Amino acid sequence: MIESLKKTKMFEDLDESILKKIGKFCKLEKHKADSTVIKEDDDENYDIFVVVKGRVKIYVSSKFFADDSEQLKEIYTVNQGDFFGEMACVVKRRRSATAVTASESELIRINGSKLNKLMESDKETGYAILKKLYESLYDRIENSNFMLRNFLI
Repeated sequence: MIESLKKTKMFEDLDESILKKIGKFCKLEKHKADSTVIKEDDDENYDIFVVVKGRVKIYVSSKFFADDSEQLKEIYTVNQGDFFGEMACVVKRRRSATAVTASESELIRINGSKLNKLMESDKETGYAILKKLYESLYDRIENSNFMLRNFLI
């Protein structure tokens, strides 16, 4: 499990002692293609998922846009080594999107409640994890801004 975490954008370059702490509350899950991993508006768990194998598509419901239909709109694809579900984990709020496997996939599920407790109890570890998380989020926002500019111009 530790070796798989080392290869992810969220945990690369973190000290192995931190990864060992996180590894204690991770589990490997196997999903068939077209399996829903998380649903938009769900607030039952705050787990983070790391893609070890396969791809996961992220969708938002069109009901929050121009019409009242429940049609899903694809907004992002999570590839091997990347992660999703981090926003609900950090802010402990409902899921803002639905995640569906695009292919047969292996995911590491990180217990969000335990990760939060670790970050709160060990400030140095918490800082290191949040710094990596924010670096990844910055990249995603920068990419979204670029796509939005292209759409508007």
